[in-house]
Amino acid sequence: MDEPGTPAHREVRRAEDLRAIAALWDEFARGWAAGDARRFAASFAEDCDFTTVRGGKPAGRAGIEAGHAALFRGPYASTTLDTELRAVRFLRPDLATVDAASAIRAPGGAVRTRTHALAVVERTAERTWLITAFHNMVPASPAAREAPPSKESAMPAPVTRPALRHLAVVARDPEKLAAFYGEVFSMELFHRDPDGSCFLSDGYLTLALIKHRLDGETPVGMNHFGFHVGSTAEVSEALVAAGTPEPAERFTDRTYAEYRAMDPEGNWFDLSAHGFGGPRPAAGPAAPAGPVEA
Repeated sequence: MDEPGTPAHREVRRAEDLRAIAALWDEFARGWAAGDARRFAASFAEDCDFTTVRGGKPAGRAGIEAGHAALFRGPYASTTLDTELRAVRFLRPDLATVDAASAIRAPGGAVRTRTHALAVVERTAERTWLITAFHNMVPASPAAREAPPSKESAMPAPVTRPALRHLAVVARDPEKLAAFYGEVFSMELFHRDPDGSCFLSDGYLTLALIKHRLDGETPVGMNHFGFHVGSTAEVSEALVAAGTPEPAERFTDRTYAEYRAMDPEGNWFDLSAHGFGGPRPAAGPAAPAGPVEA
């Protein structure tokens, strides 16, 4: 239903509304650049239906503010946000959809992540526009969008997701245990550490048998597990948004996993973008050969 007034009046009002909608994105980009989560969240309605790139659902404006406060303290500290409104479609004079793109830039200016969002904006009685729904996503690569159809592409493509690819066990006798898993389960021993720790693989998952130190406090048994991920930054963002501590970078001269993280009950796990070594798995992210995380 059109607003009352002459066509010229409605055209002026529409131009004002478009500027007000664009200002929402400009304002939350300023909040991002300032690391100010409250200012970032102010563009969203109190009960905004917000969906993160990983399917998270923060509870309204308060949840959006809390989640982004953690991001600004952690993986996206000192970053900036470029925004672009690609299309605005008015469903009613006071309701519109917005097709928007964003790019997160590192302090040096390099693009770290690009996202694409479909949002719903609504004009209040005070003629203030707010974002009432926001569905964020990571766009497909140009190669994936432009690839010609094939018999294989007629089937739904598998969803790319972090893959559980690593288990670490503290063992009294790693050599004896490695022989056991090799004989019974045909696991392949592909690396030994000087201290006697052994690393095996079934072609998909690596098993680290870490030598127990009699003078150490680490108990024998399951120690941690690890995920092979496409982007440690994106997974770290999701972990912080879920309320867990920011993953800690692991500094070492060996090819350990890049980050150590913790779940809500205190269980340790690792994040690695380069993989955990061993024979290349049949599917999923490629894992380079050589020493692995322990």
